Amino acid sequence: MFTNRKGCTTYEKITLNRSPTFVRHEIKNIYVEGVKSQKMSGSQGNGYMISQNQLLICIPETSLTDYLPKISDKIVVGIISDESPPDEAMTVMTVKDFRHGSPSVHHLEVTAE
Repeated sequence: MFTNRKGCTTYEKITLNRSPTFVRHEIKNIYVEGVKSQKMSGSQGNGYMISQNQLLICIPETSLTDYLPKISDKIVVGIISDESPPDEAMTVMTVKDFRHGSPSVHHLEVTAE
């Protein structure tokens, strides 16, 4: 599978001693694409359009370790050494598993806002 970045850093959200904390994970060799979209704000469609900046991150099966990203984790494109997520970290919104079909295209798709 084609990749365009050296990796990303994810921060798994866990609870330790009744307080939220993060565990840092590195994922090497990923594909990243920026996505701009709009969604309707307000109830029953009578609101206004707001723009969203999202990332689509494809993680090849060969880049996966024992950790798989999950919803509400924080993610940063690039390998960074910070032990807690920086302010620019995005939140994982969806994780889709595409580890089926041809082995050369097995991957996970992660969207983050």
